[in-house]
Amino acid sequence: MIIGIDVSAIPYGTGVSNYTSNLVRNLVLIDHKNQYKLFFSSLRQPLPLEISELIKYKNVTIYHHYLPPTLLSYLWNDLHILPIEMFIGRCDVFHTWDWTHPPTTKAKTITTVHDFVPFLFPEDQHPRTIATFKKKLSHAARECLHFICVSQSTKDDLTRIFPGISLDKISVIYEAAEKKFDQFHKLSLKDRQQKIAKIHQQYGLSNFILTQGTREPRKNLHRLIKAFTLFKKEHPTSKVELAISGKYGWGEDVSPPGDNSVKVLGYIPEKDLVALHASALCLAYPSTYEGFGLPIIKSMKVGTPVITSNLSSLAEVAGLAALLVNPTSTKELTDAITKIVNSPTLRRTLINRGYRQAAKFSWTKTASQTLAIYEKVASQ
Repeated sequence: MIIGIDVSAIPYGTGVSNYTSNLVRNLVLIDHKNQYKLFFSSLRQPLPLEISELIKYKNVTIYHHYLPPTLLSYLWNDLHILPIEMFIGRCDVFHTWDWTHPPTTKAKTITTVHDFVPFLFPEDQHPRTIATFKKKLSHAARECLHFICVSQSTKDDLTRIFPGISLDKISVIYEAAEKKFDQFHKLSLKDRQQKIAKIHQQYGLSNFILTQGTREPRKNLHRLIKAFTLFKKEHPTSKVELAISGKYGWGEDVSPPGDNSVKVLGYIPEKDLVALHASALCLAYPSTYEGFGLPIIKSMKVGTPVITSNLSSLAEVAGLAALLVNPTSTKELTDAITKIVNSPTLRRTLINRGYRQAAKFSWTKTASQTLAIYEKVASQ
């Protein structure tokens, strides 16, 4: 079987980038039988190192083109011309990402649906993003033989928005955290302490609550800041800080209070993310909507307790291993912060539950389940 995968999403530092990179790298680790044709196209972004390195596998071929995503969107989503085989040659199945849906000559298409933000929160999106997403999915709804959803919540959204898609064409396959998050607690106590101390020094942190993700309205950061500010007023001697990590996306940006208790760290390099999660008192992730919510698993893997929302996929991913709150309630957020900060017993309970919950998610499992979908579709 010849499997084509569009890996053009990888350079952009998003959740889709993380998914695509980890999926491809784990597929070629477990599958030495099938041939992989990786399509990458960007006018300015270089071919990612984690993809170029895959050329060492005899069953991997990389097709590097220099057409910008905007042009490919026009060709594939608007005009729906130029089949993918013109760019990578023959393939049996082709796996598309969430920006474009190329036509095919004979290849059977599969797509992964991460979330429905452009449909559900159009006020927070650029009009071009909404239009592109809708055009891509309209083609996918007609042509794809299978849809992979990253959570049951996303599957529910897909079946509600596109009721014509048969349920037997949809599978839920979860994402996972990278193995480096599992490996943190295999380090010696001294090494862990050194890594945490380095993060504290590098980012000017000590005892802090972490939130992670692109800064945009659905991340609910304004309410989190308000809840944290109320906690500080109720506990004026507390030295706990709130650290907001992640690049700015769109919408109104956060406005921290002037007392330096809230720190906007901005984009955090991948090399620092494991120790950043591990050094936090807890992760606060009160998004109003997520397709999966990967930071939850990252924190649980390294033994950091989690506060998250009882909405969308977040309760599904967290299970019984997190404090679940109504993300629209400032009081519930404040109460959860108070419980976490004041109760070492609760933190230990959540940490132990988190280890067990996070163990359910692995990229090896994700890759194996995805490969099974390829084989099923190819045989149809």
